[in-house]
Amino acid sequence: MSKLLRIGYFGSDLFSINCLKRILPLHLDRPQAIAHIDVITRAPKPSGRGLNHLKEVPIAEFARQNGLPVLRADKKSDFAALQQHQYDLCIAVSYGKLIPSSFLQSLPFGGLNVHPSLLPSYSGPAPLQRALLDEISLTGVTVQTLHPTKFDEGAILANAEYRILEDETFSSLTERLSERGGNLLREILEQGAFDPKAPAYHVLRSDHPYSYAQKIHSNERQIDWSKYTSFNVVRRFNTLGPLYTFKTFHPRKARDEIRLRRIVLEDVAECPDQLLSDLLPPGSYDTDDVGSSLLVKTVNGTIKIRSVNIEGLGSVAGSKIVKSSKRMFGNADKQFITDV
Repeated sequence: MSKLLRIGYFGSDLFSINCLKRILPLHLDRPQAIAHIDVITRAPKPSGRGLNHLKEVPIAEFARQNGLPVLRADKKSDFAALQQHQYDLCIAVSYGKLIPSSFLQSLPFGGLNVHPSLLPSYSGPAPLQRALLDEISLTGVTVQTLHPTKFDEGAILANAEYRILEDETFSSLTERLSERGGNLLREILEQGAFDPKAPAYHVLRSDHPYSYAQKIHSNERQIDWSKYTSFNVVRRFNTLGPLYTFKTFHPRKARDEIRLRRIVLEDVAECPDQLLSDLLPPGSYDTDDVGSSLLVKTVNGTIKIRSVNIEGLGSVAGSKIVKSSKRMFGNADKQFITDV
């Protein structure tokens, strides 16, 4: 690397933090390689009850802890103002916003992006989640140039494959792919392979088919007991977090009326050693052998749930659904609803 680089690093979440960690030593320990890094992120968003608390973007906190300047860019005018910093290169990782072409054109070397898939497979906003939910075995990470008008259509400069483990979670996949992506990014910076005029610059041809990883919608957290295997449910929980289902209940003042009460499953695990009757339909439930957890039948087995959050009642032990069914639901049916 011959030129001292001034880099604008656009990021937001843990994935972008982990990639930044991999290149930070080039700046801190070898300032002759990277002269300056600014961390550029979105403005804090209102959160909490009444939206009276500003929630900081995770990468902003990491940047301050490591002595890196933090700048904000949400609007077109923000990007125009960034040009005064005279960056040589920008790097965008999980930024969530298209970097304007006018800004990219102001940079001698344009921009780079680290994307957690083997592009063009799983292009789009949710490649980690979709790879896990689709239960594919092979994924990876790609370093590409930033296209001036489109997401995930830059030139591929490097990629690395990764075999998804059977017990993989969103957190573990994020950690492993960000580590690999950060290492690829560091190699490109060290070799100067971001510069089309450099000997190390090389565009790869991908043999992976195009697919689009659309964003996750809230209804994808609902369990379809008529379709999901035990592995499907556990993988979905490990990918999206708490899942939900519904149970019929009869209001105290209208016992003839049937309503649905939403139940959030706060933890989920496969339970191959305790099975419910084959005669019961999927979605049926009962307590486990010791009466502490809830067992729910799937299309091929059983899952165990230790804690649930019942709409209007709060968090309780999973077994409480069975033991206090009459009080909480006005009936003793041991069945979750699939079609809502």
